[in-house]
Amino acid sequence: MLPEQVKTSEWMAWLGDQPWFIRDPARLSENFPLAVKHLLRPQAYRQRLLLDLIAANAEIGSGYRHLAELVLRGLVGTILTTNFDICLPRVLNDKRPHIRHVAEVNRGPDDFREFDIFNRAQIVWLHGKAEQYTDRNLAEEVAQLDPKLVGVLFPLLQSTPLIVVGYRGAEPSIMTSLLGETGDLAFKKGVFWCHRSGDLHPNVEALQDRLSSNFKLCDIDGFDELFADLDKELARQQRNLGAPIADAMPDFDDRPMEGATLADLDLDLALHTALQYSRKLGLREPMAGTLKVFLRELGLLVDAGGVERPSIAAVLLFGREPQRFLPHAVVTATIDGKKRKVFTGNLSMQRSELLEWLEQPDVNPILKVKVRGKHEERRAFHERALIELCINLLVHRDYDDRRPATLEARGNNGISFQNPGRLPERVADRLTLDARGRFEPVHELTSPRNRALCDVFYGMSVMERAGTGLSDVVKYAKEGDGDAIFSIPPGSEDFRAEILQPEASGRSSPVARERRPIGTYVVNLMPFSSLPPTVSRVCVSGNMQAIVKKVPLDGIGTALVHSGEFWSFAPAPLLHAVLKPVMTEQNVRETPRDVLAADPDSAHILSWLLRKHFESHLHALRGQGLMIEPNRKSNRRAYFFGEKNGPRMMIYDTPHRRGVPREVVKQRGDSPRIWFENEGIAYEIARLGSVWGVRVKPFYMFTGPDARTPLPGYARTAKATRRMKFDRNQSVESDLTFWGRFLSRGAPVVNLGCGPVRDLLLEGSFMSLDVPEEGLLDADGDKDQMSA
Repeated sequence: MLPEQVKTSEWMAWLGDQPWFIRDPARLSENFPLAVKHLLRPQAYRQRLLLDLIAANAEIGSGYRHLAELVLRGLVGTILTTNFDICLPRVLNDKRPHIRHVAEVNRGPDDFREFDIFNRAQIVWLHGKAEQYTDRNLAEEVAQLDPKLVGVLFPLLQSTPLIVVGYRGAEPSIMTSLLGETGDLAFKKGVFWCHRSGDLHPNVEALQDRLSSNFKLCDIDGFDELFADLDKELARQQRNLGAPIADAMPDFDDRPMEGATLADLDLDLALHTALQYSRKLGLREPMAGTLKVFLRELGLLVDAGGVERPSIAAVLLFGREPQRFLPHAVVTATIDGKKRKVFTGNLSMQRSELLEWLEQPDVNPILKVKVRGKHEERRAFHERALIELCINLLVHRDYDDRRPATLEARGNNGISFQNPGRLPERVADRLTLDARGRFEPVHELTSPRNRALCDVFYGMSVMERAGTGLSDVVKYAKEGDGDAIFSIPPGSEDFRAEILQPEASGRSSPVARERRPIGTYVVNLMPFSSLPPTVSRVCVSGNMQAIVKKVPLDGIGTALVHSGEFWSFAPAPLLHAVLKPVMTEQNVRETPRDVLAADPDSAHILSWLLRKHFESHLHALRGQGLMIEPNRKSNRRAYFFGEKNGPRMMIYDTPHRRGVPREVVKQRGDSPRIWFENEGIAYEIARLGSVWGVRVKPFYMFTGPDARTPLPGYARTAKATRRMKFDRNQSVESDLTFWGRFLSRGAPVVNLGCGPVRDLLLEGSFMSLDVPEEGLLDADGDKDQMSA
């Protein structure tokens, strides 16, 4: 008879006949150490069976996943467990690289080396760990804890609250040695004992009597339910943990950047990235005032001999001029050995420009490929494969190696990505290389060289979890009938990845692929990536012109007065100090932005305040020839004016070329009837769902001989009608690219606040959406196509 064929009534009856078996259903769990002692013989067999039991074949429970989220946010630090399964290490290790290290204590005798009361993530195995078989499961083994372990834990239990979940309280070692009177602990911070149902164990009742008011009994529905509720209730709350504890030998990117200061970082970009990171991981979103604390927690600001410096990772990610410190941190690219291009700047800029470069037709051409008896057009290389290889190039390279990373596009063959520096030993030892140094990637095998870079890139949602990138490249390449090759060429210390395009008349692909056409649409909305959480408001006497004459407003930035109420994003204490002479109420009120946005009337004033901040930015661009059209109460617009009453030329960078000339003010007509065609934008604050942004619509202003003053309305209308027939989709897309780069000055984000308002960030590019276009698939020509 097989074990699974034994019925419950049969094994329960057998157990009932055993002299050591405790028959009370309420004490069933107390039979575990007795079963280990009497049934798992000999002792060598005992360890093997226990290891089989802890092998996690099934999905880990949701409660463990939610507990790991609380550890990630610093709300839980040390977990004491009497269990011997590996659920805790697995869920915490899944949070790498955000949790750098999970300390494990008491895996074997005298194993206290990793214990620290301030550890961010720490597991204490109260009865040891089964892998070492110091796991204590016999009745006599759990009668008393190791006194050394109790001594190590004493300061922690004395200074922090203890929450007990999923533990009945039957073991003398825990209830007497650790929590009982012999432990000599009063638990002044409290013991919170979570209880499902039924009677308390006598050991717990005794503890409750001893601790009195320091003991709190909490009724719960279950382990999973408790931690799910806590995770939800404490969403976006976290404890500031400070910088991670330094390793004995920190990664290269964790080291301080010699000579760098906070001024060498683009803090607007750092805040923009920190917000993306926080939203991805469910953390409390930082503000400009708490950004330094956030960077310290991520290890991006580190102490260097008493001086706080950005880490090497921080300079690579957010540096204004990272090549001043790391001149080799560039990527060089060629097409058929020509058209050499060097990508510089921080990694955010390099990533954006590399992906744009990879979209070029001479890098990723459109091929006509035969699939299932007919031809279809598609890109030579899968977009996701190129993204993965690009991220790999930037994140996993050895920045301690002074050579640049390289890309080489071979027009009719493939693209090679080459990184300086050997693979980490842990990875290299598990790979099998052939005579040419080629190897197959191993799924989920990873040893991040730059953990800080991996952490931030994952938080930006531009990188998947570690160990999947190269395997995904192979999958995507083969879906398109191409291939991917990875190698460490013999005699070289470089890692090389090549992606090969399919043959122009390749065989039919056996892999099911998405067949719906996908349209990428650029929305003419530049979204705000960060908005101040509150608006300061106070009733005042007089309008803005009268207030300016009485109090200096330079220190509070952009503001407005509506119906006798002063609105500003500046902090309330600053507003109170400045506006006190004109205030008609005692205090400045701070209203949550979300509350104002929910009311249509208040939302209208809020959009007015945002527009004034955007217009302040437009005024700052006047030196580059942009002016706001005067005397307009609605449909506000800005346009370029001529240079010295003549044409104006702008030089800007496109995704594929640098230094592109664009004549933004063109002369039309001849003397004496000279007029000019001036490029401009109409702008407004708009909401797309929950996203606030600046909606921009390019237009042409037609001006007179001074290239500045608009022509009469009837003349502009006639010329605009004739001009519209020359605009096409490609021209509109080019216009948006130009305006995005001009308005942002080429930066990924624009700070519209400045001064006391530092949380008002506008993204430097327009939103884009990928939309499936249904209908007219292959032979379905008789079906109507649904436009995206």
